[in-house]
Amino acid sequence: MATVDRYLVERPRDVESVPDQIKTAFEGILDICQRHSISRVTLVVPKKGGWENTLVGEALGARVAKALLKGEAVPLIKGGPAMTLESPQTFRNSVSPGLIVGAHISEADMAKIDDCWDAAAILYMPWTEAEGRAWQATWKPETIGPSTWTEPTSALSAPVKEALEKLTRNINLGSGLGHPSDKTLAVKTIGRLRAEGHALDPAEIKRWALRHAWSSHAASDLEAIVKKAR
Repeated sequence: MATVDRYLVERPRDVESVPDQIKTAFEGILDICQRHSISRVTLVVPKKGGWENTLVGEALGARVAKALLKGEAVPLIKGGPAMTLESPQTFRNSVSPGLIVGAHISEADMAKIDDCWDAAAILYMPWTEAEGRAWQATWKPETIGPSTWTEPTSALSAPVKEALEKLTRNINLGSGLGHPSDKTLAVKTIGRLRAEGHALDPAEIKRWALRHAWSSHAASDLEAIVKKAR
């Protein structure tokens, strides 16, 4: 099961309210760090080039943005957690990142962060409502600030969940479905469920896999198997 605490700050409908989203996010970051005794924050932005001129960069101020771009760790408040800046290209999950904040990055780039099981916590500040809702449907995070999005209910039946749990126990999660025998087992499991007449939604099964410690790549492979079995 996923053990990393996750948080979401909803994307407002109008771009004029995005500064409110950013303000809410950073207030939430301080609260999360205090709650979980986190001393390090890793801010992941779409790209570093020109980042200081984005809404998030401008909200932090020129001095802080410049220091972050230099690779410095900047305290969010005096004596508080220190924040560093990364992009999806420079982020490495081998280094303990503390609280990871995905700031206006894409759903695909967010998947790289979600694969970081050593994170103390993860917060997503989506740029689009569609990406935010998709991430919410997967992780069922705690919402920081205004909460207007409704989480979809799961349609996976008990037998399907039991079969997926058994599959998860019997494959090497470290390599996902990279090993032929693991992929064969996944194909047989999905094929049997389909033959028994169970409803199998590819996207929902992918979301289930992600919540149960599958890597984003392996979960996508499982989703493809479900689609092929239709």
